[in-house]
Amino acid sequence: MSKRLLLFCSSLLVVFVASIALDRLTGWLVSSPEQGLIFPRNVTRHFQTPEFSFTTTTNSLGFRDRDFSQNKKVKTRIVALGDSFTYGWGVEANESWPKVLEQRLRASGLDVEIANLGKPGGSPRDYADIADQSIPMLHPDVVIVGVLQGDDLAQMDAPPPLISTLAQRHETSNAISRHDRLHRIAGWLYPNFLRIIDDQAAASATALTNEWRQQAQLLTTAFTTEEKARLDKLDTQVKDVFRLGELNPSLIYLGVHSPDYFLQTMDLNSAKTQEQISKMSEQLVRIRNAASQINAKVIVVSVPYGIYVSPASLASRHRLGFAVAPEMLTTNPEDDAIRNASQRAGVDFYEFTDQFRKAPTQQQFFYELDGHFNRAGHAFFAEALTPVVSRNLARPIN
Repeated sequence: MSKRLLLFCSSLLVVFVASIALDRLTGWLVSSPEQGLIFPRNVTRHFQTPEFSFTTTTNSLGFRDRDFSQNKKVKTRIVALGDSFTYGWGVEANESWPKVLEQRLRASGLDVEIANLGKPGGSPRDYADIADQSIPMLHPDVVIVGVLQGDDLAQMDAPPPLISTLAQRHETSNAISRHDRLHRIAGWLYPNFLRIIDDQAAASATALTNEWRQQAQLLTTAFTTEEKARLDKLDTQVKDVFRLGELNPSLIYLGVHSPDYFLQTMDLNSAKTQEQISKMSEQLVRIRNAASQINAKVIVVSVPYGIYVSPASLASRHRLGFAVAPEMLTTNPEDDAIRNASQRAGVDFYEFTDQFRKAPTQQQFFYELDGHFNRAGHAFFAEALTPVVSRNLARPIN
């Protein structure tokens, strides 16, 4: 080996070792976001789909809101528990119903603040877990539990999400792509540099689309023959947005895997539904018990889902593959189930289905395909909640 080649190889080795050392130094200087109550603390992300664009920032305690001190500086503090409808998926933080409700209550002269503890994809089990952690920390006077019609009840016995299972299979399969192999090698050698790059990619506007597109590809390969046939029957627009990563793939998965997902929970006399109600009640009891430790009041509110209150939303759920029935817009078993669970748990319950059904613009309260509240939906729900919360604040908390 010539001296020149030896010198070149030695230089490469020095650079290689130095680069690894620099990566470790970067990891020491630039720490990963610390996990908070619900999310990593002080993280900003941007999400964009054809239906909406919004930015979300977590505070120092790890939830989507402004910073809250553990010592109250107002007369009344409220925490709002719930899923993505409470979190405000698709809208800015100040447009979510907890923050609009806060604005309305303050405008009426009440000295009150509301912490938005919504968690996308959450279920009553998550609400209880969050209550156990947050109530002793934030010391609220009132806890509002936003239970999403139908979906939260169905989740009481739902299996783990298929998408997560598929991702695990993909990671452990023998058919690992060249890109995956290179990514893993880079992760071993330069974990901190790679984390910074991945964090920057996750914060980009295209990150959600890329993630959903990959999940759609995994689902498409995992669907059974029967499910693929159902997928093929969906209209062209729905299939296109699904494959392009422009619609939450979990919606399509539910529509083709469990078409009767929403119809099942309407039969309150079935053993399955009764068991779901019992399980929901157990979680509400956990929240009530956590609140009782600091003498806080718990109220449960039924969060309207478009399939039960809006003809346009009912039609859009059908386009996604769900089986629907006309009585979904005229009967109230979805509220009766939550009321039953609340009564068993010994907490107050309020519903707003009729107000949504009678609103002249109710078809504009939900994103057409995504299905979440839009700005108008959050504002209308907050308006309906305002007198209910005001009355509860006028009563002694104990």
